[in-house]
Amino acid sequence: MNVKTSLLLCLFFSLTASGISAAQDKSPQQAKSVSFFQVVQEKLQSWFIPKHVRERKQLLACAGLTGLPQNDKKKFQQESLSLRNRRDWLVLVDPQHVLPTDYQPADMTSEQKPGWPKKAQLRREAMQQLLVMIEAAQKDGVRLVPISTYRTWQYQDGLYRRNLAQNGGKPSGYVARAGESQHHLGTAVDFNTVSPKDENIPALVWLRRHAGEYGFSLSFPKGTEAEKESGYPYEAWHYRYITREAVQLQDDFFDGNQHKTLKFLHNCVFDTQSDK
Repeated sequence: MNVKTSLLLCLFFSLTASGISAAQDKSPQQAKSVSFFQVVQEKLQSWFIPKHVRERKQLLACAGLTGLPQNDKKKFQQESLSLRNRRDWLVLVDPQHVLPTDYQPADMTSEQKPGWPKKAQLRREAMQQLLVMIEAAQKDGVRLVPISTYRTWQYQDGLYRRNLAQNGGKPSGYVARAGESQHHLGTAVDFNTVSPKDENIPALVWLRRHAGEYGFSLSFPKGTEAEKESGYPYEAWHYRYITREAVQLQDDFFDGNQHKTLKFLHNCVFDTQSDK
């Protein structure tokens, strides 16, 4: 028996054993659907397709972006996986992902400037980028004023209850329940106004054009699909610091939709087996 034949026999017996094992691991009904050829295909893929290619395919499938050109596929994988070490800046918060009552963001800092709230608080990196962004806007003749930053769970709860009382027991949609607000994270800022009619004041127009350069992203964009995605109406004043890298991924592959980007990272990057 020559070497080639020996190798082929080893491959056959290895795949056969894998097929039997895979079938035994399933219920009788599932085992019937496990064909030898399926097991062979999976084994061959795991042996001959490089890990980074398999991982890229998994990411693309999870994001629903399988039709991308080859260069974009590589770019998508690179941008997605580079955010693994930024996980604590990209926490998903919404009615389905609620923060606990004792949630406390790390490395908080405060600033006090004329026209700001009495105690504007953000996480240190977010505050640093906010100050740089405010200075850049000022050079363009635009005044950015943060009117709401970090909020405790208790403060948000009081805000939500007052909103209910003012609207006859029905939420307006602009105030989140306690635990569901991005303001708990110490990375969200409301700028200049909280009135929908002010969406085209100079500050908000400037932010739409430049906020991403400093790692800030509009949390709740305009449009039926975007509002359905996030669960909140359009808020032209509400921005969240998600890092420049995450803004790049958001703009390159998720149509500028922050919530869709965060949901992808939560479901497909941070919660994958290889990341645990």
